[in-house]
Amino acid sequence: MAQSHLCDQFEGVPGIYHMNPEFAPAQTSVPDWLLTYCRQVADVHYGRKLNRMYVHMLESFLAVEPWKANPPLEWRFAKIHRSSGGSPRRAHDLGWVPLNMLIPNELHDRIKHAIDVINTNGTGSHRQLSFRTFLFTTIYWWCTYVHPYKGPGLIEG
Repeated sequence: MAQSHLCDQFEGVPGIYHMNPEFAPAQTSVPDWLLTYCRQVADVHYGRKLNRMYVHMLESFLAVEPWKANPPLEWRFAKIHRSSGGSPRRAHDLGWVPLNMLIPNELHDRIKHAIDVINTNGTGSHRQLSFRTFLFTTIYWWCTYVHPYKGPGLIEG
């Protein structure tokens, strides 16, 4: 079975990813409206399969390498979302929510390798890139350049 469809066999089965050693968890934070938009894109273009979209999104980002473009895509830093207790860590971070995904281990390892290369080759002013920042920038890129957000409403298929 192709890697991009590996996640489909477990879609909708509660807790199955945690039992499957072929997947690794990945988390970042996004504005709540962006999570809603990701769900809409997955509904329209990926048959309501968020994990299929996340895998395709991450594979595409690694293939395109927009951080190497001229000018390069700037890294986007996620804010900290509300703590599990419901109280915000910082008032200006209201409206940010966790975005959790489970991705094939092979893809997780490729992302870690790309981050290591970026951090090794970064300039002195370059802030160390984290997995969380890589994920948030990928989502930003996906929703800005691949499936641009055009405001509230339905997405055309």
